[in-house]
Amino acid sequence: MKNKENQENQENQENTENSLKDSDGHHENIEENNEKLESVSEVEDAYELLTRENVKLNDLLLRSKAENDNLQKRTLKQIQQAQLYSTEKLSSELLIIMDSLEAANNLSEGPNLKLESLIEGNSLLLKTTKEMFDKLGIEEIYPLNDEFDPEFHQAMATKESEADENKVLEVLQKGYRLKSKLLRPALVIVSKKSK
Repeated sequence: MKNKENQENQENQENTENSLKDSDGHHENIEENNEKLESVSEVEDAYELLTRENVKLNDLLLRSKAENDNLQKRTLKQIQQAQLYSTEKLSSELLIIMDSLEAANNLSEGPNLKLESLIEGNSLLLKTTKEMFDKLGIEEIYPLNDEFDPEFHQAMATKESEADENKVLEVLQKGYRLKSKLLRPALVIVSKKSK
């Protein structure tokens, strides 16, 4: 009888252990499922966060593109206005020269033409032109006795001389520059050493 009781106790103990094992396994499955649910929830949160960030970045990109387009349009308009302004400034200065030339022409056609009046008109026209050049920032290049500079001078000939080599001996035609931009080089004759 004791054997039977021992055997029953042993079976009960095994059943209890198996029950505990099943309960632990079930508990482990629940924990795994909870971890999976938390993992899925984290992925969904991350996806939602990335989606919002993507929308923000797309909006920022579109705004930047629109701002860039507007900047290009404004810059082009400013360039066109600057060109128009510079042309307008030059045109208004040229009108003064044109008025002087027309006045000189009218005087030359009259019956009482005097050489003094013609010379005076020519001097006045030259003075007006120089004033216009000053207003526009046009500088004269007249390099007589200067060192030859190929950036601003164009040698038309060389001439033997006692002067140092590469000195400008004669200026055939003045040059002009607008600030740092060369408009026309000075045409010059340059010295070379006598033999």
